[in-house]
Formats: sequence, structure tokens, C-alpha cells
Amino acid sequence: MKLPAFLSKPRWQSKDPAQRRSAVAHDHDADLVASLGRLAREDADAGVRIAAAKRLADPGIAQGLSRDDADAGVRSEARTLWLDLLTGSHAAAPPLAERLRLLKAQEDPELAERIASHAREPELRRAALDQVTRPALLLERALADRDAAIRLSLVDRLSDEAMLERLAERARKSDKQVSRRARERIEALRMERGDEAMLERRVRQLCERAEQLLRVPDHADAERELVEQWATIEPAATPLLRQRFQAARALLAASREPATSRERATATVNEASAPATTATHAATTDATTTAPTEAPVGAGAAEATDADAVVAPLIAQARFAASLDEAQAARRQQAEQQRALLGELEAALRDCSAALDAGQSASAHAAKARTDEVRRRIEAPLPKALATQFAAIEARYGELSRWQRWADNQHRQQLCEAIEALPGSGLHPDAVASKVREAQAAWSRLDALEGGSARAGDLARRFHAGCRAALAPAQGYFKKRHELRESQAVAIRGVLDRVAALADDGDAPATVATLRRETIDALRALDRVEPRERKALAQALKSALAALDARIERRDADVERTKAALVAEAEALADALPRGAVAAARELQQRWQRAGQGRRARDQAQWTAFRAAIDRVFGKLDAERSERDARDLDARRQAEDICVELEALAAAGAPPDRGAIGRLQAAWDALRPRDEALAQRHAQARERLRELAQREDRARRHARFRAWLDNYRACRALETATISADTARDRWQPVPPADVAAQALQARFDAAQSGAPPRGDADLDEQLRDTLVELELLAGLESPAHDLERRRAVQIGRLSARMGGGPTIGPAEELARLLQRWSDGGAPGDASLDARFERAVVAAVDLLP
Repeated sequence: MKLPAFLSKPRWQSKDPAQRRSAVAHDHDADLVASLGRLAREDADAGVRIAAAKRLADPGIAQGLSRDDADAGVRSEARTLWLDLLTGSHAAAPPLAERLRLLKAQEDPELAERIASHAREPELRRAALDQVTRPALLLERALADRDAAIRLSLVDRLSDEAMLERLAERARKSDKQVSRRARERIEALRMERGDEAMLERRVRQLCERAEQLLRVPDHADAERELVEQWATIEPAATPLLRQRFQAARALLAASREPATSRERATATVNEASAPATTATHAATTDATTTAPTEAPVGAGAAEATDADAVVAPLIAQARFAASLDEAQAARRQQAEQQRALLGELEAALRDCSAALDAGQSASAHAAKARTDEVRRRIEAPLPKALATQFAAIEARYGELSRWQRWADNQHRQQLCEAIEALPGSGLHPDAVASKVREAQAAWSRLDALEGGSARAGDLARRFHAGCRAALAPAQGYFKKRHELRESQAVAIRGVLDRVAALADDGDAPATVATLRRETIDALRALDRVEPRERKALAQALKSALAALDARIERRDADVERTKAALVAEAEALADALPRGAVAAARELQQRWQRAGQGRRARDQAQWTAFRAAIDRVFGKLDAERSERDARDLDARRQAEDICVELEALAAAGAPPDRGAIGRLQAAWDALRPRDEALAQRHAQARERLRELAQREDRARRHARFRAWLDNYRACRALETATISADTARDRWQPVPPADVAAQALQARFDAAQSGAPPRGDADLDEQLRDTLVELELLAGLESPAHDLERRRAVQIGRLSARMGGGPTIGPAEELARLLQRWSDGGAPGDASLDARFERAVVAAVDLLP
């Protein structure tokens, strides 16, 4: 029972687009093949449409889809397919004639440019280039097209001189014909627009080429072309250049005639050159004697130069006519060579005849080949006797060839039978291929024995067909083996590429070692590549291995030298043991690690020596450290004792003994303890002692001011009758007369003892207030509000004095001066002034340094 029709539909009619795409691409159903065009135009799935178009490879359908399909992807792929079909790069591309017809029917500039750039056939590219008008593409194809004729024709289509200049320069080394044609095209364009310099240059070039033809034995065709070119520009030539060209033509005609005619032609040239010489002298004379005009000398010189340019070549060409005799000598030498070849041919015919008589077919073939080669070099017909002998040898050699071909055909028959028996022999494919190669070698030997004069027609076809039939079953095996061998060869080339890509010094040793192992493995695996590639790959691998070994040896030597230097440095460090030996030893260890690994045995020996030296360094350092720790402990105890003594001296409060402090400091400096806490403790004790010494020194220096203040207080108490004279005398401290205000205060004290009333009035108080304000200013105290104006006046006066360059005095001298003024002024009437004064004196003394 058959399945219903709707259950047995072919895949290309499936509702699943993926199934349809796969079927369209791979299935061979006849109905499917017949429906490909409809599927390409009408299927709902874009993938099915483009798959059908690609399989059908019809230019019309591809063009229609590229223009009309609704899907942009289909249009793009169809456009690519359309271009591939027309350029011929597609495997199913139409014949050339059809593609030419399709191209002529198109008006698509992009298509024409694509075909012009990518088509394989020169005819198609030429037809496409006929439709291209873009100069940039014409320039590009003039440089890159594979066909020389197309490149040259494109040069003629360019009319932009700048573009032609670029073309000539870019093709100067790669395509000299194109470069030269571009230069000629530039000249032609300039000549067309009437460039006088270019016309004159072209005229001179034609004259020079006409003169150069005298060196060419056969110059009739070149002379004809030259005359045609001259006819187009002759009107632009000067009379002298026309005369030069005609003289060169006369010499060319004479070169084709006997010597006497050449002598007459030479005389004719000399006569023709005489007027030019006369004209040269006349032009020079006229240029010299003519009265000065706008540019007479320059014009005469130019005409003389042109005349010389004509005369000199004509005289040289006249002399060159004698060299034509040498050409006749060359022809005589050529005739002698031909006669020698005739002798050589006669000897070769004798050798061939002897070989035929002896029945030596191989020698006969060789002699016959030599005879034919000599005959081809002989240009003239053979003499009658030699021609008869040559014909006889030809006949005998033909008969020998026929008999040999009959015998060889019997052998060929056997070879054919042996080859035809191979497919059913059950041999391994390699054995079959070996037997086929042996039979082909035997066949080639038979052809060589026959001298290549004939081939065995049907037998050859039978033999080659049998070889193909014998090898056909093994093709799958050979293909698979070839793929495996090719993949192995690719892997080996990859190893070689990685070896070649190694930097001189930048690659890690591990990378080099890995590549060396891979190179050795590749050498061992060479039997898995094609035999024809083994020799080259083996040589390349051995060279790579030698390079890697050399690189490893160089690095091992570098490592050995580096580590030997490190061992020497470590031993020197152990012997000298300088300051910072620990850091130096650690640096040596780091440098040892960075040096890398060399040869194992040498590395181990060097490591033993290096480790022993480093151990010796650290051993000595441990011993020194133990001694140093003991010394540091003893020094610490001594430093603590010094700190205790210094602290006791500071705690005593009495002025310290400088000798004791100096002794303790010398002991501290000798110890130089490294304990931060002890150092801080010692510094604090020294600071307290220093403060005591400073206070004592300051008190000693300012004792005179305090003594004056005590005596002043006693004097004021006696003047105000707050104490008795006896009490005042008890409080009075005798001071030297030269001390601060000593005499003035002594006088006031003596007056107070005698009972005399103190002097005081309003003017005195004003003077004392001035002194008091200055004293408060010195002490840094604020003055009362009613004395602010007085204070401001004092400040202004001091500022004026300083700006006027007046003398400056120190604070102590200033204080002594103010106390002197106060003592001289007498007792103040206002009691508040005494309180202000004492407070200011105390503050000023405290501020003294």
C-alpha cells in the first residue's frame, strides 16, 4: 500500500524553508532542476530564491533578481552572482561570445568597470573598457591589465597631461613600453596644441634617428616609418634641420649601394654641408659687425649654434660611411660560417650512416638529431651531392624507425596487458602505483629509443587508459594520504615559521626549548609528508635545529659567564665584607635568579661555589652581629648612666658644672648609641641643662636692672616716708658708680636721707610721662587712653629718626637710657605713675634677650 501523495512530497516542496534551501542546493530531482527558475523568482523565502539562482547560474535570472527582488540581501548576492557570471570567475559562466553579447546590451558603468578589472579574457576586458569613461580607472588598468596591447591602447585614450605624467612615472620600472607610450602621448598632445618647443624637439629627434639608422644593417622599414613621421612635421622644421634630415637620407641611400656610390654620396653631403658652414660664418660675422640693436649678438649666436649642430653630425656621418665596408666583411665571415656548417653536416651524415650500418639505433637517433640541428642552421640550399646524401640517410633512417617501432609495439602490447591486469590483482595501492610508474618508465624508454619520431597511437591511448583504470580505485587512498601528508607538511612549516619569527634576544629560553623539541619531532615525522617535499623540509628543519642549538649554546655561554662573574663577586664580597654586605648579597642572589638556567652540570657546579660564598658572607655577618649586639648592650648601659647623671644635674636646679657636662657629652659621643628612646632621653636632659644655663646667664646679664629697681623702690619708700631712714639704708644695695643711673639715684637717696623734700611739679610729671610712654612702648605694654596721643608722637619721632638714618641702639641700652632719664627727673607728683613705671620696668627687663 502506497503512502498518500501529501506524505511523500519531495523536500524542495516542503513547508520548512530550511528543508527547501537544502534541497535546492543539493538534491538532483529532475522536477526540482526544471523548477529552479520559478523558485528563484517566486519562492517566499529569500534564502531559497538565492540558493536557486546560484545553482541555476543563469545570467538573466541573476540580473533580474539583482534589480527587482524585494529583499536587499537577495539583491546584493544576486548582483555578485551576476558580476561573477559576466566576468567569467564563476565555474558555470557562459561562453565568451555570450558574455560579450550580454555586455554590449548593458548600460551599467559599474558592471563595465567590474568586468574591465576582473574578467579573465582580454577580449572581454577590452570590450568592457570601451564602455568605461572614468579616467582614473583607465589609468589604473593601463598600469595593471595583464594584456600589453590593452595597456598600450588605454594610454592612447588618456588626454590629461598630468595623468599621463603620473602614468609614465609609475610605469617607468614596471612597464617600459607603457611609460614610453605615455611620454609619446604627452608629446603628441603638446604638438597638437602647437607647442613650438615640443615641435622643435620632435624634429631634432627624427633627425637623430635618421642618422642612427646608418648603424642598422637592414633599415628599409624603419626608414619608411621615419619618412612618414617627418612628412607630418616638416613644415615646422627650420631650413637647417630640413637640410640635416635630407643629408641623413642621402647617406642611408648610399649605405645600400657599392663603395663608389657611397663616395659620391659622401661628396654630395660635403657639398650640402658647405652652404651650412658658410651660413655659420656669415651669421657669426653679421652678428659681430652689425650695429647694436635690441639683441643682435644673441640672435647671431643662436643661428651659429644651430648651424654647428647641423654641420657636425653631417661630417660625422660622412666619415661613418666608410664603416659600411666592415658590414661587407661581416657578411663574408657569415658565408665562411655557412661553409663550415656544410662540412659539419657532411661529417654528421657519415656518423649517422655508420650507425645505421652497425644497427645501433640509439647512436643512429643521436646522429640523426645532430644532422637535423646542423641542417636548420644552414640558410642556403644544400649542394646537390650533399642533398642526395641527406635524402638517402633520411630514407634509411625511416626504414630503421619503422622496424624499431614494430618491435617496440610488441613490447608496448605486453605493457598494456600487464597494466590492464592490475585492477583485479588485489595489490596495495602503493604497489599498484609502483608498477604503474615502472611501466610508464619502460614506455618512456621505448619512446626515447625511437627518437621521438612517432608515438604508438592506439596503443598509447590504451596504455594511458589502463594506467588511469589501474590507479582509479586507489585515488581515494592517495587523496586521503595526500591530505594527511599535506597537513603534516603545514604543521612542519608552522614550526619553521615560529623558529624564523624568533627575535634575536627577546624570546624566553622556555620558548626556544619548546621549539627545539617540536623541530626534532618534526624531523622524526618527515616520513608522513610527500616524498617530493621531504628533502627541502629536512634541510629547513636541520637548519632551524642548528640555529636553535647555536642560540641555546650562545645563551648557555652567556649564562655561564654571568654566573661566573656572580661567583667572583660573591667571593670578593665574602673576603672584603664591606658595609652593606647583606644588601649586596641579596642583590647577588636576585641577579643569580635573573641569569636563568644554563647547562645542568655547569649550573650545579657554579651554584655550589656561589652558595658557599654567600654562606660565608652571612656567617661572617652573624659573628659580627653577635659582637655588635654585645657592644651595643654595654654601650646602652653606659648611655643610661650618662642620662641618669645629666637628669640629676638638671634636677638640682643649680647652675650646671660645664666641665661635668662636657665630660658626659664626650662619653656620649664616644658611645654613639642607636637606641632612639635613650637618644631622646639624653636630648631632653641636655635641653633642660641648656635652659638652666640660659636662665642663669640672662639673670647675670640683667642683674643690674633688677638691682636698680630694688634701690629705686627703697628710694621712693624713703621719699614718701613710708619707711625709716635706717630701714631704707638696710634695703639699699651699693652698686658701682658706672652702673645703670647709679649716681642720679644715689643723689636722690642721699637727699631723701637728709630730709630734703623731693622735687615735683606739673612740668616734671609731663617729662616723666614722656619717659614712661617710651618705656611702655619698649616693654610692649599699652598706654592709658589719655597718653595715646603722646605715644603716637613718640612712635612718629622714632620712625622719622630711623628714616633719617639716625643711630640705632639695642633694647638694653634703650632701657638704661630711659632709667637714667627717670632718675634724673625727680619724684613724680602723681602716685599712679610709680605703679605704671615699675610694671613697665619689670616687663621691659623680662623682654630683654
